[in-house]
Amino acid sequence: MISKRRTYAWLVLPALLLALAALLPATARAEGERQNVHPAVDLHAELFPGESIPVIVQSEDADLPSWVEEHGGTVVREFDIVGGFQAEMPIEAIRTLDFSDRADWISLDAPLITSRRGDDDIDASRLATVYPFAANAVPAWAEGVYGDDITIAVIDSGINPGPDFRGRIAGFRNFNGETRSRLDESGHGTWVAGIIAGNDPLGRYVGIAPEADLLSVKVAGRNGSARAGDVIEALQWVVANKDRYDIQVVNISLNSAIADSYLRDPLSAAVEQAWFHGIVVVVSAGNLGGAQFAVDHAPANDPYVITVGSFDDRGTADRADDVLAGWSSRGVTVDGYAKPDVTAPGVDLVSTSGGPATFLAQEEPDSIVAHRYMQWSGSSASAAVVSGTVALMLDEDPSLTPDQVKFRLTATGTFIAGSNAPAADAFEATFTTLDGEANGGALPNEFIDPETGEIMEDSILWRRILWRRVLDESILWRR
Repeated sequence: MISKRRTYAWLVLPALLLALAALLPATARAEGERQNVHPAVDLHAELFPGESIPVIVQSEDADLPSWVEEHGGTVVREFDIVGGFQAEMPIEAIRTLDFSDRADWISLDAPLITSRRGDDDIDASRLATVYPFAANAVPAWAEGVYGDDITIAVIDSGINPGPDFRGRIAGFRNFNGETRSRLDESGHGTWVAGIIAGNDPLGRYVGIAPEADLLSVKVAGRNGSARAGDVIEALQWVVANKDRYDIQVVNISLNSAIADSYLRDPLSAAVEQAWFHGIVVVVSAGNLGGAQFAVDHAPANDPYVITVGSFDDRGTADRADDVLAGWSSRGVTVDGYAKPDVTAPGVDLVSTSGGPATFLAQEEPDSIVAHRYMQWSGSSASAAVVSGTVALMLDEDPSLTPDQVKFRLTATGTFIAGSNAPAADAFEATFTTLDGEANGGALPNEFIDPETGEIMEDSILWRRILWRRVLDESILWRR
């Protein structure tokens, strides 16, 4: 269990890191002093002097975990998916390790923040679920496409069962170190899941893919706190269990608090590994508007995901009055990729709540709608809309690869005022005959072999027998 002080620290740290995020890319190589440690590690050491620092170490040195233990650190868990391990280390040991040149990259095990926007006023006249019309999913339903037999892994705060899901939750996993409960104590994950695949028995509040299956993959605790290591471990499990649960889509409505290049970010390596194994990864763009480095927060900064921003549907099905939400993150990453890739409804969406005991229901009681639903805004919702859309696409054509899905989504989208990214059109993306593949010129993360799409083959950690067997049986990304 994490101490109360450390829990408080992780609640405070995201705001501080966001405030300083714009400085990080520019200072990452300041004066050429250190090349293998992210500057956020030093920032953490300054904020919490004397405490061990949570880090993710990427290295091919099989003896390095023992070295960390000998120098006062603790190895928490190994991450074969990114060729490294999670540890807590004194800053002195980190500096010694850096200068020893035994680590390829040392990054802060950064806190993640949800992409739900709080403190939004509720307009009682807009409580109906307009967003399935605004996303143009309803015509797909008329053609009999509901997302049947498609499984979406929701990496979030968990999903609470209820009548809106009616036995369509395929499983529960918990990777959050703060709680043993597999259920959603926050409410965020259940709300996201409802937008993807909720199906109100009374027909009032229905998600984009109302017959899809969901897999609850919990990484965030009651107050929504999560760390990059939690998500990496969750993705590692998703890749390993892809065939067991027939996972075709992953939804991540979370963003790292740290702005950085995707090329050396371990969380980016993990989402790319899922993508190259045939899993469509959909992530929220974040809610930082057009601020500098707004789109440089993993995993939204990675070209091998579908990054989703938000538009306001104005409570109507008419696309003509839609406009980009001013708070939706947008721009060009430090690596030169325009983000988001698409936009979707994200303002005042009503979806399932996790119940009255959840953190968000107690913190924001005015958001409760019809007793067991809640109305919120944020790119978390928009990512969920697109995950549901992808489920419809794969229901209609299961042969589509992640690159083909992304191509069709962007190619069939429509113009939205204020946005350079197209607005996803669920019906057009599902039934288009356009052929093509996205990411043709994109460079993989530096820890991914560009020829094979795998973690570097010369990584000693990656050569472990179990993962060799899993990879040999599960390479589907070439299809």
